[in-house]
Amino acid sequence: MSIFFSFLILSILSYIFGSINSSILLSKFFKLPDPRGYGSRNPGATNILRSGSKIIAFITLMLDILKGFITTAVAIYWFEDIIYAQIIGCITVFGHIYPLFYKFKGGKGVATALGAVLGFNLFLGLICLITWLMTALLFRYSALSAIVTFTFLPLYTWFSFESWTITSIYLALTLVVIYKHKNNIKNLLNNEETKIGEKN
Repeated sequence: MSIFFSFLILSILSYIFGSINSSILLSKFFKLPDPRGYGSRNPGATNILRSGSKIIAFITLMLDILKGFITTAVAIYWFEDIIYAQIIGCITVFGHIYPLFYKFKGGKGVATALGAVLGFNLFLGLICLITWLMTALLFRYSALSAIVTFTFLPLYTWFSFESWTITSIYLALTLVVIYKHKNNIKNLLNNEETKIGEKN
């Protein structure tokens, strides 16, 4: 099997895998409200937390991280070129944000993107996780934590690899994730953003 064909197949599978939304499925299974119908209406772990279901929110977070991690790790094992693995991880994030199964309306991709970075390079991923946690502890805004983390991701990537190609791919990922937070940015500027754990 040629590298191109393998990459094409894995890209399609990664997009489909990314399109599976754990917060929606877990909410249905445990008979919780649909996360698209309350709070920020974002089908993700932070919004599940607003419902008061901490355990389900944690499971959602772990599953979303695993989505990005697994596909990237498989791609690293499959291909010799780490660029392919990096792109596969980003495709999984794209599937989470624009899912095939939910009319292309999904989450904001933060946890899945962090998982993809962890699968690509454990050290780089841990730096991003630490950045997210420190920002969350200081300010208690999930959106702000994501924006800060992904703003620094291209810088972290450059200092880690000194590669324009690798850095450019994660710069593109950063732009997509921050774009998905455009409403949160407005709320933060207007002091209307809900803090982690608060109901709105």
